Amino acid sequence: MKKIIVTGGTGFVAGWVIVEFLNAGYEVSTSVRSMKKADRLEKEISKAVSKDEMKNLSFFEADLTDDKNWIENIKGAQGVIHVASPMGNGTQSVEELVTVAKNGALTVLKAAKEAGVRRVVMTSSQAASTPERNSSEILDESFWTDINNPDLDPYRISKVESEKAAWKFANENNMELTTILPGAIFGPILSDKAVSSNNVLLRLLNGMPMTPNVPLEISDVRDLAHLHRLAFENPIAVGKRYLAASQVLTMAEVEKVYQSNFPYKKIKIHMMPNFVLKIAARFMPELRSLVPMLDRKYHHTTAAAEDDLGWEQREPEITVLDSAKALIKYGIDK
Repeated sequence: MKKIIVTGGTGFVAGWVIVEFLNAGYEVSTSVRSMKKADRLEKEISKAVSKDEMKNLSFFEADLTDDKNWIENIKGAQGVIHVASPMGNGTQSVEELVTVAKNGALTVLKAAKEAGVRRVVMTSSQAASTPERNSSEILDESFWTDINNPDLDPYRISKVESEKAAWKFANENNMELTTILPGAIFGPILSDKAVSSNNVLLRLLNGMPMTPNVPLEISDVRDLAHLHRLAFENPIAVGKRYLAASQVLTMAEVEKVYQSNFPYKKIKIHMMPNFVLKIAARFMPELRSLVPMLDRKYHHTTAAAEDDLGWEQREPEITVLDSAKALIKYGIDK
């Protein structure tokens, strides 16, 4: 039985990556910052896998900001799926977020090298493939974000810098790296503790006073997890980046899906003028990441993942609907 390591097991994406690999017959060991979180995570994962598959899941305590415990726990694995990365809360400086994200990636890659594990699949972000706002291109994996773009927030810059650092280390140390670049990651939650980017959908589900005119390139978390496994299993993926979102819904289109499926919510759509969002973002850090998306005309293509790996995506309407159903199930929409 092949064994893989998943970093940051309590995260939204990592949880589904663990499910994906357990379902496929792998032994999975995942890092948690505190073993106190292991019981909770075990309960969450058990909802999506069989009892026999659960026997193949184990946990170890490790933190991306510390070298401790990584090497000995990675030893003996066939690969590492590095998912964990700081989202930030909108208040950190560029330097703070870049340092944490870059050092976290290097901590894992260095430990993998020392443990004799060369194969790493790393979750990056389409934030690392963001052109200037007035671009109308269709972008593939060859495009890299220019960190001097004034529209970028610290999170986007941190994703660029951490992915570049990972590629530099991999190339210098003969590592077999693949990076996966999702867009806005939505999908069913496994618990009320790992809502993550579904918070955006939660706001739309509960009805926003004004809806920003923002298009969302959507990655379904289940499809994203599947792409991580396909990339790990296929030698063609070594040394490549794969974009993981090409389908778009605007925030208003998401609200229309919710209007028709949850009429009791009485959602009313009032569009927010762009200038209002720009002003509000100065005072509300959580809105800053939306500003670069205003009037966005560019798109990404996922042709490489589809052609190389046979990857497929759910319709985005299904993704946002399944997300909402899970949020309602856990009572988070109240």
